[in-house]
Amino acid sequence: MIFALLVLFIWLVVRLQVGRTLVGPAGVTTRGAVISRHRAWPDLYDIRVEPNPAGPRSPTTHLTWAYCTDGRRLPLFFVDSRQCDDLPAEVEAIRTDGAAWRGTPWTRLPEVEERIRSRALRWASWNRAFICALYSYVPALVLVLWRVSQGEDSHPVLCLVWGPLAVLLACRTLFVVRESRRPSRTLP
Repeated sequence: MIFALLVLFIWLVVRLQVGRTLVGPAGVTTRGAVISRHRAWPDLYDIRVEPNPAGPRSPTTHLTWAYCTDGRRLPLFFVDSRQCDDLPAEVEAIRTDGAAWRGTPWTRLPEVEERIRSRALRWASWNRAFICALYSYVPALVLVLWRVSQGEDSHPVLCLVWGPLAVLLACRTLFVVRESRRPSRTLP
């Protein structure tokens, strides 16, 4: 546990030191603690400012994402409400320069918007299912401890591995079915 926290702390310090977003005629490059990602301007679909999913108590209330034509999104490190005084103006300047470098204006396409929506729903359903699986460890641990205290064979692998895995898959299926029944939201 201490080792994991130490690795997380080192990763955070390194990301703060070397992490950045570079915008130029070749495209957008983001550098994290370890990984560097580059997207050329023709591969980018849009650059958007969105609320931070961590909520309003987070020091960064809005984050900036670059969306690709296949629906994937790329976080633009340090282009957020904490680092930029006027975030909408900063993003609009990036979009203006990007439109000039790519040679085409930013236009919304319904098929790409649907890809972005479906990818976001897929990630959201996995995240919610993972949280449910983590919560399922509490009753599984209680069950294992109770069975051990009663002198019974507790089958900890069954309770602590296969139980949460079953919860993960069941919740994932439930969330996907629920989201697929929702009508498609029209984006502005």
